[in-house]
Formats: sequence, structure tokens, C-alpha cells
Amino acid sequence: MGIFSRFQTPHVVEECVREPDKPGLKTPPGTGNSECVPKRIRIPLNKTTTDVKCRNGLLIFPCPVCDVINTVSEGEVHPILGAQPMCQSCGDIFHIPGGYCTGTEISSLKVYAALPVAIRKFFIFYRNHPVIQALEEQGLSRIIIQYGIWGFCQKCHHEFSPAVLMNLPQTTAEVVDYRSLSSADEMNEMRSLRQGKCPYCDHRILLVIISEIPHYVVSASENISHRWEED
Repeated sequence: MGIFSRFQTPHVVEECVREPDKPGLKTPPGTGNSECVPKRIRIPLNKTTTDVKCRNGLLIFPCPVCDVINTVSEGEVHPILGAQPMCQSCGDIFHIPGGYCTGTEISSLKVYAALPVAIRKFFIFYRNHPVIQALEEQGLSRIIIQYGIWGFCQKCHHEFSPAVLMNLPQTTAEVVDYRSLSSADEMNEMRSLRQGKCPYCDHRILLVIISEIPHYVVSASENISHRWEED
């Protein structure tokens, strides 16, 4: 599993593949065995910790990767979007949800640690992630642009646009509509990531966080969608 194997219990996804023809069986030309056989794909998930304490305006928690205690000022955490600080020891990046600032998520505050993912494998990780699949089933996949995915270069720590990450194609042969990107920087990021490297340092590994979407973000998105339909 390479770089994926370092993290916690993976999410297993089953995909339908066609079983090869069995020896001795006659099948019409151009056809194969019609039986569908599940193919299991092991998807690693972000490590997390719920061991978070608040003291004197500081959030105190152990890094989910290296266990070193980190402290983050509550003033650095946006009340909705949260914060993405770096571990003071191992250099991994966290996501701290911001809902606890408004009293909506105190009992379930969960800090996420970024997962190293090869750029070439990002598409597989993203498309098979349980959070992404659940959003697609609910018709809310576009909400990930507003909240839920963060991607950084492991070496230079440049943060990539969520719009670029969610639209990154599986192969360099696939056509990308660059008009869907909002800036020249996003277009440059897309071109480079399609080649499997960071546009700023040529590193080939991302630090990726995909988190659960807080209920207050989902509610806001649904309200916006409802108002749009009424207009």
C-alpha cells in the first residue's frame, strides 16, 4: 500500500468488475463472463483525536500522528471554517472545526490530522472516500468547495484550492474545462497536479484532510439551495 499504509483502519469500498472467462467455456466473440465480482479497494482515513481540552484561551490536544501535545489559541480558530495549524513536532497539518466556538460542537469536537497521499493516487482516494460518497448520495457534493477538504504540499505546505482538488482528473489524458476555475493560480495548480507534482517545489505528495461536514454547514447550504430554487 506504500504511503497509504501508515494510517488507521481503512475504509473498504467494493467496486464491480467482470470476472475473466473460465477455461473450457464457450462464449460469443467480444463478450465475457457476465458475473459481477466485487473488487475491494482499501481507502485510508484521516487520523483524529477527541482528547481536546480548553484552558486559558488555548486548545490543547495530542497530535493524532505523533502524540506530541499541541496548543492553539482559540482566537486563531474561525467560528465556522475552523483552522488548519501545523503540528509543532512532526509538521503534519490539522483541521480544527470551528463550531465549538458558537457552542454547537463542544461535545463532539474532533481534530483531524492530514494524510499523506501521492498526487497520482489522489483521485482514487477522493472518489472512494466515505464522506464524498455520502455527499453525492445526498446531492450535496458541491458543498465540499465551501467546507470539508484541504490539501497542502507536504514539502512547501502550499494550500491548494478545493475547486482544483475536487475536479482533478484521474489521468492526464482526460480533458479539463479550465474555464470552471476562477483564477490563473488555480489553472496553474491544475496543470501541475495533472503532471503529478506541486507547481511550486515539484514535490509529489499532498497532505490531505477530508472531514465530516458539520450540520450547521449542511443546513446553510440547503437553505441557500432552497432560496435559489424560489428565485
